[in-house]
This record gives sequence, structure tokens and C-alpha cells, in this order.
Amino acid sequence: MAAMQWEPVMGLASGAAPTATFPNCHLLKPVAAQKAWSAPQPGSPLAELRKAVQEEDWERNYEQGFTKINMRAEWSASEERVSTVRWLASSKAASRVLEIGSFCGAGALALAEFIPADGEVRSLELDSFVVDFGRRFQLKSLAGKKITTNVGPAMQALQSLAAEANGHRFKAFDLVVIDADKEGMQSYFDLLWSTPGLLSERAVVCVDMTLFKGQPPTRYVKFGFPHRWHSNSGQTEIDTLRAAVQARADLRSFEFGGLLVVTRPEAQL
Repeated sequence: MAAMQWEPVMGLASGAAPTATFPNCHLLKPVAAQKAWSAPQPGSPLAELRKAVQEEDWERNYEQGFTKINMRAEWSASEERVSTVRWLASSKAASRVLEIGSFCGAGALALAEFIPADGEVRSLELDSFVVDFGRRFQLKSLAGKKITTNVGPAMQALQSLAAEANGHRFKAFDLVVIDADKEGMQSYFDLLWSTPGLLSERAVVCVDMTLFKGQPPTRYVKFGFPHRWHSNSGQTEIDTLRAAVQARADLRSFEFGGLLVVTRPEAQL
């Protein structure tokens, strides 16, 4: 059987002009410019953290033993508080920040995003649950790597830092925020100012002066014994610290935004 011979079909276009063979009229018409896709906008880890804190059931966490104390969402650093400490950090050109009492770390993250790239925020927090809660949001931020958190009693961690301050490689803190238990704030404050090298010459120490407005946990109310739960508002400790600071000639202080702000006389804000 003879082999079949293929002959070219006349009139078909070559690959140079495919539309002549297979008309695609839409290719010959001008196409309206398409709107460009906007680049994905990264979310704010700080905003996400604040939202998660507000939505978390802190009463349940305490009832089930996840947290050591009955915490509340309003303990997280507010936008007003963040603006205040950022202004203080700016006025002191702070690069090293110490936070005594961090809760979920909203304040730490806000400061980490504000200080220089080589800066550091050292946080001391008693409760591991809230540290883990906030850490996953801090890791979403490029500034999260600036944050180091010590979990455990604040005084133990502070004493360790005081011991490190004697070393030549230790970098002093430019800004300290004390927002922890009212019973211990005087001790924290005194150790900071009495330890050479722990604070820089331009350092400013801020102490939260907000009264603790605790509420009886659900189990006390549920079983009809709310009167058996007692909470110290901290007023006595606040008044004692305020008087002690005012009596010191080597320090000057003022209050605003719920904070007692203390510096050395020569360190102007």
C-alpha cells in the first residue's frame, strides 16, 4: 500500500499570523485597562492582640486554673497609656526599656515597635499563661524580636538584673514602667534607684498609680459568699510611695495619665 502524502492546504495562515486563520475579533479590539490589584495589607499584631485580650474569657481562665489570679481585659495597656510611654521614650531617646508587670504584652509590643532597631524591651511577668497568650502576636511583628520576657516573681528577676548591672557589658535602662502588684512596687522602685548601673543617667521611671478595683470571682458570688473575698485597692501603698518620692531631694516627680513619673533633677524631659 502506497504511503499517504500530506499536501499543504493553501490559504491557512502560518504561526506568524494566527488570527488570519482562526479569527479572534476580541484580540483586535482595544481592551480597557484593568484595575491593578492592591498589595495585601499586613494586619497590625498590636491591634490583633488588643482585640484578642478583649474577647478572651478571663473569668473562665481563672476558674479553670489557667491563670494565677483573676485577670481582666482592661489591665492591657490602653492607647492613651501607650501614647504616654512612647512620648516619654522619645523624650529620653530610650533604647532599653524595662517593664515590671506586662500582662499580655501589649505595652511591650507598642514600645518595641517604637524604639530603635537595636533596642530591647525586657518584661517581667508572673503568669506564664498571659505571656504565652501575648507571645504569639508579638512573633507576628518584626519588632517582636526586641522583646525578652522573664516569667516568675518580679523581685527575683529584678535582683538578677541588679547583679548583672555590675558587669561591664550591661546596658542600663533608659525607661522603666512599673505596673505590677501594689504591695511590691515600693521595693521595685527602691531597688532600681539604689543599684548603680541599672538605670542610665537620663532614665525615667514610671509607676502606675491606678487603684486596683478587683471584683469577687464567680465562685464566691455563686455560693453566696462574696463578703469573704477581700481585695486591697492599693491606696495605702500608693500614698506611701508618693510621699517617699516627694521626700527625696535627689529625685523629681510629677503625675499625669495615671502615672507617677520620676527622674533625676538634671534629667530634663
